[in-house]
Amino acid sequence: MSERKKPTAAPKTSIYRTGYFVAIVLAVLTVVEFYIALTFNNFAIMMLLGLVKAYFVVNYFMHIKSLWSEEESH
Repeated sequence: MSERKKPTAAPKTSIYRTGYFVAIVLAVLTVVEFYIALTFNNFAIMMLLGLVKAYFVVNYFMHIKSLWSEEESH
């Protein structure tokens, strides 16, 4: 009998690499925000950086992109 192949998940190294990338980006943006807050005190730039950070948090930690995927992974 032929067995169906189960779909494989992404390799763990790829998942870890993405997690490290997101963590580094968030850390760098936090340092930039701190520097801008001390130096320029510009609300518009702070809001822009906050939105960029929110994008990374929502996409990676909340898995928001999976809401619009064709496959049901539940």
